[in-house]
Amino acid sequence: MKLSIVVPVYNEEKNLPELFNQVLEALKDVSYDWDITFVDDGSRDSSMQVMKEIQAEYPHRVRNVFFRRNY
Repeated sequence: MKLSIVVPVYNEEKNLPELFNQVLEALKDVSYDWDITFVDDGSRDSSMQVMKEIQAEYPHRVRNVFFRRNY
């Protein structure tokens, strides 16, 4: 089995690290594979940079999608 989590993001730079840490904590005892995809909906803050930093630390677990503007 595989669990895929999709997280919509819009101006969440301050919340992303804590959210990701909470996801890691919740999944620490999960025995099957999982990944998380952050979907940035045109944020105007530093959400993109935070998402890239998280992905760099967990390249096999995290994917990012960036939209140019808010849809």
